[in-house]
This record gives sequence, C-alpha cells and structure tokens, in this order.
Amino acid sequence: MDAAPTHPHGPIWHGATVLVVDDEPDLRQVVRRTLETEGFHVEEAPDGESALRLVQARAEPFELVLTDLSMPVIDGRQVAETLARYRPGVALLCMSGDPDAVPYIESSDAPVRVLLKPFTPDDLYHAVRDAISRSTDLAAVAEAEIVRAHAGLSKLALALEESRTMRVQTLDLVVAARELRRAAAEQWKKPAEDGHEHSGGSAGNT
Repeated sequence: MDAAPTHPHGPIWHGATVLVVDDEPDLRQVVRRTLETEGFHVEEAPDGESALRLVQARAEPFELVLTDLSMPVIDGRQVAETLARYRPGVALLCMSGDPDAVPYIESSDAPVRVLLKPFTPDDLYHAVRDAISRSTDLAAVAEAEIVRAHAGLSKLALALEESRTMRVQTLDLVVAARELRRAAAEQWKKPAEDGHEHSGGSAGNT
C-alpha cells in the first residue's frame, strides 16, 4: 500500500465536491473529516432520498457520490442507478460491509466500485481519488468522440461546399448566359401573347 498522503493531490480531484450518503451518522462524520483533511469539499445525506434531492437542487454537480448500499427506502443501488441514468457525469463509489455486494447498474457500461467496510483513511482516499479520475477519463473519452464526430460532420459540410464550388467553377458560362437569355425571352413573350389575346377578344365582340 502507498504511504498515507499528507496533503491534497493532483488537479483532477483536489478541491472536488463529494456527497457522502449513509444512514450511520458516525460513519458519515469520519468519512467527512478524512476527506476534508485531503482537500475535498464534502456534504452529507442520511438517506437516498435526501441525496437525490441534494443532487437535483445543486447548481454545480458533485464530482462524486459516495453511497452506502444498504439503506432503508431508497438504497445505494437505487441511488447509483438513478445517477447513472440521469447524471452520468457524476462519479459513483459505493460502500458496503458485504464482500459480495456488487451493484448491478443497468444503464452503466462501467462497473461501480465497492469500498468494503471497514476501511482505512488511506483506502478511502485512494478509492475516492481513483473513482473521480476514472470518471474524468471517461468524460474526456466521450468528449473526444463528440469532437471527432463534429469534425467528421464539418469535413462532410466542407466536401459538399467544395463540390458545389467546383460545379459552379466548371459551369459553362456561355451556356448559362444562353439559358438566362432564353428565360428572359420567355418572360417577355408571355405578356405580349396575353395582350394579343385580349385585343382579339375585343374586336370579335364589336
């Protein structure tokens, strides 16, 4: 195990906001003090419903939600599932005293890591740091895919514009001029024909 950190580390997680969700107040306090010592900003929620309300009400999203799996009413699995569906940019980390507890998150391609209780401050720090780093890396990959897709669309638009420009440049201007002249002649011819029709009708009725 790495030596216990003595100061906040790295630009990705330094100063990150973490929501700790657990129905045990003593554990929440320990986790909060540990993370605040490492430079994290921490908020607490005593249950899943309170946690989701905090997430929804917060203007800036939490970087990480650290939730216990076993809680009454809305448990950690439901919190994780809801966030994975509707707040996919928020990193998730679960806590449990059950070694076999692995939450099934249907809408998430990446497995949610479970931090087993009891854990040391060093375990907590590394798990939180790794979860935020992984989430940031996944977000960067997704952003890169969007940029590539946008670049592809831009290239397509550029190719279409170049094709249009080439068609304009290779257009026979003489032919184009003749077509314009023919169209203008047709426009002049039509009013003249209409005028003759009206004149003929008047003469016939006299």
